[in-house]
Amino acid sequence: MMSKPYLLLLGSLQEPILAYVSMKLARKAVTLVVMDFRQPCHDWPIVFSWGEGAGEPFLSAGRRLVPLVDIRSTYIRLGQVWKGTEEGAPDALHHRSVFPHLLSILPGLVVNPYEASNGNGAKPYQLMRIAQFGFNVPRTLVTSIPERAKEFFDVCRGRVIYKSISSVRSIVRRVTEDDLPRLEQIRHCPVQFQEYIPGVDLRVHVVGNRVFASQIETTSMDYRYTDEQSFRTIRAVELPMGLQEQCIGLARGLGLALAGIDLRRTVQGEYYCFEVNTSPAFTFYEEHTGQRIGDALVDMLCRGTV
Repeated sequence: MMSKPYLLLLGSLQEPILAYVSMKLARKAVTLVVMDFRQPCHDWPIVFSWGEGAGEPFLSAGRRLVPLVDIRSTYIRLGQVWKGTEEGAPDALHHRSVFPHLLSILPGLVVNPYEASNGNGAKPYQLMRIAQFGFNVPRTLVTSIPERAKEFFDVCRGRVIYKSISSVRSIVRRVTEDDLPRLEQIRHCPVQFQEYIPGVDLRVHVVGNRVFASQIETTSMDYRYTDEQSFRTIRAVELPMGLQEQCIGLARGLGLALAGIDLRRTVQGEYYCFEVNTSPAFTFYEEHTGQRIGDALVDMLCRGTV
């Protein structure tokens, strides 16, 4: 009788999405190994062994020995900052230097590889990559010079938003005439400005070769954040086949087996791409649309291929 393949889950089961995926995988014919790498790296219960005299390469996770050849897939859901560390502290730097090397050793399908996931940490760079795949992207300026920001505001006829440059979540806001005197503050920190593109928001989840599109209509500038004075509706939609293929090509080109692509459709029917989330919180969209994104992810992990 063949042994069940191993699936690694890297992260904490206190994280809702990892717990959700774990629950679904528990019903499958696989052996789950959950490894929480948020703790200080000198406490990681892990050993890799291979080479002459070591026998078959294996991963030692706590008391469990996992042959590398039997690892079919790995799914990663980690927070922004490692548990017990402060950003920039020696422990955090140690984590960031060790963890990528650890992932590079893992066989099988990794959702998502460290190098691919890290692309979301530099949004201007990611936007340039998105444009290379044929998507329309908004005019963008990253600057710490107030005069350049004011020029950009004028060129875009006052239709400008500002947002985070890194992977840290921020609330997208419009720049108004009242904000212009505050532009002096950007001398101390570069800010990303983009031309505001009116239209309807679309979140497109790519899971391997499958596409799940959600259309969002809202009165808020950032549909993720609503208040008592605003409304939001989310529903499943079918994208044109050519656009679906373009989204799959973008995810694959960025090295992502799972991706959340943010699009906007203008009144002229043009599609703009704003960014690609490399670790999307897809359950939010499932709850509103009934789409089976999680099932598609679990099926892909069990197959071990996209």
